[in-house]
Amino acid sequence: MPDHRPILKSCLGEMGLAPQREEEILRELGDHVEDHAAALEARGVPQDAAAREALDSVPDWLELRKEILAEENAEEIMNYRTKVLWLPAFCTFLLNGLLLALLQVAGLRPHIYWLNRGLFIPFYIPWLLALPIIGAVGAFWSKRVGGRVSHQLLVSLAPLIIWLGIMMTVFLPLALIVDRRVPLNLKMESLLTYVVAWMLLPSLALSLGALPFLRKPQAQS
Repeated sequence: MPDHRPILKSCLGEMGLAPQREEEILRELGDHVEDHAAALEARGVPQDAAAREALDSVPDWLELRKEILAEENAEEIMNYRTKVLWLPAFCTFLLNGLLLALLQVAGLRPHIYWLNRGLFIPFYIPWLLALPIIGAVGAFWSKRVGGRVSHQLLVSLAPLIIWLGIMMTVFLPLALIVDRRVPLNLKMESLLTYVVAWMLLPSLALSLGALPFLRKPQAQS
């Protein structure tokens, strides 16, 4: 079978992709054209005519070029987000979980500050003191690989964002439904103390660690 890549390159025009990636796309299209031409030849069409018909099976080369570039751009954006957001965010979430587990194993317990009517706020001092380090690690990682300031902040706050999503979709509905003997206002007050102890203060601690790195990177992918 003849090499259709030069013809395909001429039909598609300059795509502005990396040479290796452009060669891969041309090879894939060439294989498709060859398969189509081989099927026509099996039905008795001469080789040259089969090759021309296979190439003519593409109705609009300009539209095909646009589709290829759109797909490549979407894949590039996804790879960028994975590098600067999803991967470092998962690692900060994992670090936070490991830290809490280690504190539990070490026997360190939260300090309880009692409020009125039996309400209390637990202050997990060792955890709060270590959170700026986790926030700094996440923000530095995202900045290092070209993340924007918004990415760096989201990465540093990822442990609480994920936990907040779990709480709002699972634990909060269960708390409002289960044990109807507890007044709703008491449940809401307990929720408020929980938010202060496990959301607001940790957010401030994580942000404090991320603060030195919340600058625009010198170069972005």
